[in-house]
Amino acid sequence: MFSFFKKALPLGLAVVSAGVLAACSTGQETAARLTSEAEKGDVESMVKVAEMYCAGSSIDQDDQICGMWMKRAAEKGHMRAQYMLGRMYELGLGMRADPVQAYKWYSLAAGQGYQMAATGAKNMWTVMTPEQHAEATKLLAESRK
Repeated sequence: MFSFFKKALPLGLAVVSAGVLAACSTGQETAARLTSEAEKGDVESMVKVAEMYCAGSSIDQDDQICGMWMKRAAEKGHMRAQYMLGRMYELGLGMRADPVQAYKWYSLAAGQGYQMAATGAKNMWTVMTPEQHAEATKLLAESRK
């Protein structure tokens, strides 16, 4: 079965690779193939690569690389990646803790209907200063253009 997916990948079936590859190969093969698809712009693969680096599954755990891939997916509008990036900014995982950035990413995910992100945005708003409120409002408006 795995040979079918190996042949399908070059044909542009990235959705197949992101959804099924983990069940069909070793962890390192999965990481390599998902990274290849992520580098080509496949958003689901970006999220899966980020999650692999965050968890340290099949590859060495690295919060900075996790954050890089999560941000790429979030910038492409992936709702769960936006939420996860907000969480990373809130907790300072792989990056400097930044409530303004956390609020922005939570708000973008909440705008797509991600309920936990709405709670995260509300929580961030309560801990920010008035100056941070102004900055967050500006950043969010720029992101929605």
